[in-house]
Amino acid sequence: MTEPLTALPAQWLLPSGERLPCQGVCSVARPQLTRSHHARNFRFFEATLLLVTAGTLLMENAHGRWALDDSASLMAVAKNTQLNVSKAPAANGSPYTALLLTFSPALITEFHQRYGHVLAATQTVGNCTLAALDEHLNDSLQFCLRGIDSPQVGGVQQSHRALGLLLALYERGIVYPRPAAAGLAERLTQLLTKAPEHAWTAALAGRELAVSEATLRRRLADEGVNFSTLLTDIRMHHAMMLLQTTHLGVSQIADACGYRSLSRFSMRFKHRFGFSVQAIR
Repeated sequence: MTEPLTALPAQWLLPSGERLPCQGVCSVARPQLTRSHHARNFRFFEATLLLVTAGTLLMENAHGRWALDDSASLMAVAKNTQLNVSKAPAANGSPYTALLLTFSPALITEFHQRYGHVLAATQTVGNCTLAALDEHLNDSLQFCLRGIDSPQVGGVQQSHRALGLLLALYERGIVYPRPAAAGLAERLTQLLTKAPEHAWTAALAGRELAVSEATLRRRLADEGVNFSTLLTDIRMHHAMMLLQTTHLGVSQIADACGYRSLSRFSMRFKHRFGFSVQAIR
């Protein structure tokens, strides 16, 4: 019997030789850009916390407009929010740098199970919510980040630190909505996100999820999801993160996103975000 794809080890390394970070209870990325750019309809696949340490971040959609231009505020973004995102280096010429922390659905669910009796429904994040980064909130954030970055801190401790950060956010009126029970589209998203470099087809994904290709497509259609569109969205999200957080070459990033043709990858990226891969670097 062949090993399931979800158990395959990560194949892509950072320039330091470390593995690309995998999604645990939470994960962190630190984007850096020397050029301004505007990405349309960028989708946040997980509940996300953003901190800009240099430069300016502007995000907007039909529901509002939110900006971060200093390190004195945080921005919470709800899962599956789509936004037009503009980033610019600092006025003094310093690169745009930021912190992007994502929380897994399992962690958000555990938070609601533990503390749901005290959470007010009106506090949940709709699209984006801003909060001042006061001293105590920053302490909780840094404690959580040290746990993620340290190989000596295990998963249980990481969970407790992340829950502590979510509690600190709650005390400031920010609560991420409790995830709904995972439908087939959500399970597919989790599967594809774990291995965006794989040569996915609907038939192969169906086998991994123990359904036929016909059933997969039918049930996805019931949820308003198209397999090819979702796969492309996940790969482009992965490409955007790798372009901003690693020194991998464009051809390596194309491979890491499941594209053997560099020209096809470049075309997909420009069509998805509205600017070329080279515009970031």
